[in-house]
Amino acid sequence: MDTSAMERLKSRCKEIRILYIEDDEVTRKYTHSILSEFFDSIDVASDGQHAYDLFIDAELDIPALGLSCEPQSRRYNLVITDIKMPKFDGIALIAKIRKICKETAIIVTSAHNDVEYLIETIRLGVDGYILKPIEFDQLFDSLASTVETILLKEERRAYTSSLKQTIVLQQSALEEQLHTDALTKLPNKNTLDSILSHIQPVEVPSLFLINIDRFKNYNKLYGIEVGNQILKEFAHHLKEVATSMCYSVFRVSSNEFAMLHLDTELNPEKIYEDINQTLELLNGIAIKVEGLNERILVHISMGVTFDQENLFNKAFTALDFAKQSGKSFVVYTSNLDETESLANDFYWQDVIADTLDKDNVVPFFQPICNKEGEIIKYEALIRIKTKDKLEQEQYVSPYYFLDIARRTRQYDSLSHKMIEKVLELMVTHPTVTFSINISFRDMLNKEIRDLLRSKMEAFRAQNQAINLVFEVVESEKTTDLNTVKNFLKYIQYEEAPIAIDDFGTGYSNFSHVMQLNPAYIKIDGSLIKEIDMSEKTRLLVQGIVSFAKALHVKTIAEYVHSQLIFDQLVEMGVDEFQGYYIGEPWLELPCRL
Repeated sequence: MDTSAMERLKSRCKEIRILYIEDDEVTRKYTHSILSEFFDSIDVASDGQHAYDLFIDAELDIPALGLSCEPQSRRYNLVITDIKMPKFDGIALIAKIRKICKETAIIVTSAHNDVEYLIETIRLGVDGYILKPIEFDQLFDSLASTVETILLKEERRAYTSSLKQTIVLQQSALEEQLHTDALTKLPNKNTLDSILSHIQPVEVPSLFLINIDRFKNYNKLYGIEVGNQILKEFAHHLKEVATSMCYSVFRVSSNEFAMLHLDTELNPEKIYEDINQTLELLNGIAIKVEGLNERILVHISMGVTFDQENLFNKAFTALDFAKQSGKSFVVYTSNLDETESLANDFYWQDVIADTLDKDNVVPFFQPICNKEGEIIKYEALIRIKTKDKLEQEQYVSPYYFLDIARRTRQYDSLSHKMIEKVLELMVTHPTVTFSINISFRDMLNKEIRDLLRSKMEAFRAQNQAINLVFEVVESEKTTDLNTVKNFLKYIQYEEAPIAIDDFGTGYSNFSHVMQLNPAYIKIDGSLIKEIDMSEKTRLLVQGIVSFAKALHVKTIAEYVHSQLIFDQLVEMGVDEFQGYYIGEPWLELPCRL
């Protein structure tokens, strides 16, 4: 026997604990003496019942529920057992052990070369066999093979545990960055949006939106660094004031902050007291900035609302009116923006109706490329063809009409027509992969589901590949993830690749998102646009990429607008790219990729 091989096996066996069962005393002592050469921890039993009791005691010493196969100091890594034994035999012992832990390695020793015994041990997942009388070489070879298997399992388990911990830590860090403002350390607009979306009917909110007046002038006069110091100092004072009045405080944009209080009843007098106290303590506050001799006087404007619906938009409308009118604060009332809003709604509803009547829903196509710059698919983007005031033909972005359409049934007709036109193009461009936006509302729309189902059936009947990616907006407020599964099953396209759109903003919840089992994560353009200017944003994007890679999900960067951004994203490990640097959305689709 090779001495170096023996020494190597001894070094590998130090942390392994053995349970050895043999009823024959002579064989037991002989084998135990050999095993002792390699293993430091050996327990011996002479019958099946005694061995089972020892195994149970070791397992019950493990914390938590007791019957666990997680690596612990006292559990057995290896069981070596005879077949013929008193009390109950080796087969019965192995069966009982396997009910408790399927991963414990087991070696069988037996003088019986019985086929039935062999088949039963194979069924029970035995790791090795040693025929009696036991020879040293045979025992050594079986131990060496089994020990390697045990150690490989432990290494794999340790790696998996480490990977899980890394992902949890990265997710925690990302969650903090997504919900905390990097400069002021205040909760950001994502956090505010989340709270506002969960306000209960019995809760009465008071929302103050606060703007530092003429803040751009500070940046122009003193520079960005001093401007940031002003923001940090103001945030510190604002937090003190808000806390003293039992308000939560948020930074929602560059020079805008918010205060929020939730009560159980509406008390206008108390709200107006809070408004006046906030203005008294903060409007005209003198802020000391390091490096400047003089203090900087900061003035503010406020927009206030205590409605329950669309709080932020209403507070923003009130703030905008306050700034335009030169008032220190304005409380939202419906007449501030209702007339203009209604006129805008009616205008676009008429335009959409005309578009649908004339079949003027038009898909534009924006290319998506890989890191080599090769176009691999196109995202289909909705446009409507209409005429401007000078009767010139134009294609209008959904920015102007989609939110209005969502409030009516016009959205369903627009979405149906858009999907229908993309599906028609799939027939004439069978080698092109298309990516289309689909909302949960679309998935629940029977006409859209029936359209997709009939097209999927037609493609399969013609043996045509289905090259279609569904982009689901991650920020949509829904918890019914079965909607996606039921939708894909109904249209008979369960293997459809899912892309999570606008990832990194809105309602980011990684565990919630990952239940969709996406093929792609599309990193939101608001993050991509800033990676060359903001180290925090770059780290956030890198974290998202690392998170996706750990889960074997591809990443697509949106709003790639320059060679510099493209090169940085390639270096980060982003898989695919979309934006004006790659190509603008175009009406015409190339004949082939």
